[in-house]
Order: sequence, then structure tokens, then C-alpha cells
Amino acid sequence: MVTKFQFQAVCKLLHDGVNDYVQIRQRVGLTSSELDDIIRNFDYYINYFREQDEIQKQRELLNKKKHWWQK
Repeated sequence: MVTKFQFQAVCKLLHDGVNDYVQIRQRVGLTSSELDDIIRNFDYYINYFREQDEIQKQRELLNKKKHWWQK
């Protein structure tokens, strides 16, 4: 599974104009099949990591919320 860091690094490299497939793989540390997966399923990964961020924010809010006896 591709990590969020790897996905963001690929996005940044593509945004910066790096189009060399081998160079992207070497900089990010991906196999060719992982990079192919990112490129083919780009929208999926955007939505997946957005959902993961929302879940993490919800967990943080639950942890910050005081219990009824702590008011």
C-alpha cells in the first residue's frame, strides 16, 4: 500500500515538472508497480487520503472532548 507521504511526494514531483518515470521512482522509493498504481488510480488516492485525514480529525476531536463528569 502506498503511504500518504509517497503519494504527496509523487504529486509534488509531478507538479514541479519532473516527468522522468525512473527519477520519480528513485526519489520517492517506489517500485514500478506502485508508481503505476498511483498514476492509474490518482483520484482514488486523493479521496482515500482525504477521508483518512477526516477520520483522524474526528478522532482528535473525540479525544479532546471532555466527559460529562469533567465539566
